[in-house]
Amino acid sequence: MAHHAVWLSGLRLTQGDEGDARFVHYVLEHGFRFLRGDAAHARFWDAPFFHPATNTIAYSDPLLGVLPLYAAWRAVGLPPDTAFQFWVFTVTSLNFLAALWLLRRGFGASASAAMVGAVLFAAGASRIHQANHPQLLPQFYSVLAVGALLALARPETSRRAGAAWGALLVASCVAQLYAGFYWGWFLGFFLALTGLVALGFSDTRARLWRGLRVHGPVLLLWGVVGMVALLPIVQHSLAAMREVGPRSFGEAEGMVPRFASWFHMGDSSWLYGWMGRLKTFTRIPVEGEHRVGVGVLTLVLAGVGLWRARERAAVRLLLWVVLVTVLIATRYRGGLTPWWLVFHGVPGASAIRAVCRMGVWMLLPASVGLALFLSRLSREGKAWGVVVLGGVCLLEQGVSGSTFDPAAARADVQRLAAQVGPGCQSFFYGPATESAPSWKYQIDAMWAALERGVPTVNGYSGNVPPGWAMEPVFHADAALLAWARARGLEVSDICRVSTPSSP
Repeated sequence: MAHHAVWLSGLRLTQGDEGDARFVHYVLEHGFRFLRGDAAHARFWDAPFFHPATNTIAYSDPLLGVLPLYAAWRAVGLPPDTAFQFWVFTVTSLNFLAALWLLRRGFGASASAAMVGAVLFAAGASRIHQANHPQLLPQFYSVLAVGALLALARPETSRRAGAAWGALLVASCVAQLYAGFYWGWFLGFFLALTGLVALGFSDTRARLWRGLRVHGPVLLLWGVVGMVALLPIVQHSLAAMREVGPRSFGEAEGMVPRFASWFHMGDSSWLYGWMGRLKTFTRIPVEGEHRVGVGVLTLVLAGVGLWRARERAAVRLLLWVVLVTVLIATRYRGGLTPWWLVFHGVPGASAIRAVCRMGVWMLLPASVGLALFLSRLSREGKAWGVVVLGGVCLLEQGVSGSTFDPAAARADVQRLAAQVGPGCQSFFYGPATESAPSWKYQIDAMWAALERGVPTVNGYSGNVPPGWAMEPVFHADAALLAWARARGLEVSDICRVSTPSSP
């Protein structure tokens, strides 16, 4: 469901385009070469692009929380492109397994229902629509954190067991933030929101206070350990933010969910592609980011499943958290949205530009609701209902995403790397003709820098260092000169490459 295009191509194709997918792959490969001890990658945070800027990895996600899953495939001998494909398969598999564990152990769903719910979480349409942003795929740490929280809330959980669950909760939160900022921040936001919602009901409020009395000391201890573990990423991220400055709400406003966003499936949906061409959806700004729908039947059954099980404290909390989230995150007529208050009032919220990506997070409550609905059918002896309804819900998740040929991209990089001479201290790639988007050439240069072990002035990331203005890359002579002067470089020391050698 998630990566059929790659498998059906015989691993010849990779999901996404040559932009963000290759950038995420670059960060992982840089991390692997750092672990391997390569001299050109001796300092993890100072990757050799935007030369001579430092702390360049902090301009985007460092992916340290999921780097071992890539490094393992490289360590056993897979080439970079294949290792990246298997990294994608691995994180999707872990998403599935973590969701299966949560639905079975945390919510008591039947085996068949939990399987369907876990596939929804791992391969839901809203997640696969974001496959071009592979940093958004790994979310299994968040699922482990939710499972640990459920265990801590159970009255029968002893102090000794609570210490282990508390360690899992904190470790999962730390690892999720190291894996990617969006899911790390959303995890913290939804945990805090869950705590606030729990105060609104007498039974959940009592459980909350009891949990804090019994497990509070150990949670405080693990929390301090977690804060210490987060210091490196916090320090580097704050340093990058001081350089580039905070985002304005105007940068995020176009990606705040509209009411239609919650139902938008995009024109690449197998069943709902025709709806993606309706004006209601086509007029949404940055339309691709708003494809967070999961299908009509899936939405209905998940909602019914949560509602029917609302007598259970955990399910009621989940239901209310979903409702509150939708209310505060939606942009209403006239441009009003409560998210403006969150953006300016909650620490870290100003770094969340694509707010509608929280729709991917909604796959978690959707999978719980769907699994609970199908579990009821299973208990009533209606196995046919689980098969038919579950099958249709999963069919609703079918989407056809973009792919690219990594071998062709690799050939472009090798031709470019061949033009970087052995005496070059650094280089800048500025093609003479515009036959592809500018960002492709920037990323080609970054990969060529990996191949040659020579830093490049080119770069591509979520942010850029102050004074770097070489986007678009074409005819950037003046910008290169200004950058060199500002950074104390001699322009004559920067090797210029304008056209890669012919294939």
